[in-house]
Amino acid sequence: MGGSLQNVSLSALLHMKAIIQSKRKLSHIWSEFAQYVVEYTRIDGRVEQQIREMHDTGNGAAILLYDLPHRKIVLIKQFRLAAMINENSDGILYEVCAGLVEDNDPKATIIKEVKEETGFLISNPKYLFSAFATPGAKTEKIHFFTCPVDTQAFENKSGGIEEEQEDIEVVVLPFDEAWTMVNDGTIRDLKTITLLMHAKLEVFT
Repeated sequence: MGGSLQNVSLSALLHMKAIIQSKRKLSHIWSEFAQYVVEYTRIDGRVEQQIREMHDTGNGAAILLYDLPHRKIVLIKQFRLAAMINENSDGILYEVCAGLVEDNDPKATIIKEVKEETGFLISNPKYLFSAFATPGAKTEKIHFFTCPVDTQAFENKSGGIEEEQEDIEVVVLPFDEAWTMVNDGTIRDLKTITLLMHAKLEVFT
């Protein structure tokens, strides 16, 4: 039985629709890619064996930096191989600042990522919610934050850590322009769209 069930009580186990029977690592170079065999009980009571492959890159944290008095936000532009492969494009995407969670601490992670990627110094980002990104294929859960900043004091135009091969352009733009970019397909990153939708409903009302 998989290690993920070690802390599950017997009562809960008896009512679970799915039980991990085995796990086989297929790759573990940068992140883990594994095949799972699952015993699954269907709604009609039939029990079947399912085989699933899952990619585990860890959890993520993402943040929207916004300047309410000037109705502006801070995004970054960077190359994403996935976008290049999927769209046969240059692979450049507009995104909110984000990163993989370190030491199981999303808040500390996002404070660090903001400084590294944009140059802004923040201390108290507001936690919004957490959600699975692609639960059919990845274990990743993203923790979403917002934080006000003063874009008038903005000086950085590039960011990222060169040793990690990051090449980031920092972009400050009006929120209304960013929302237009969502609707015309220029902004195509889901975590970014999620935070912009939140901002439209709760920040720039």
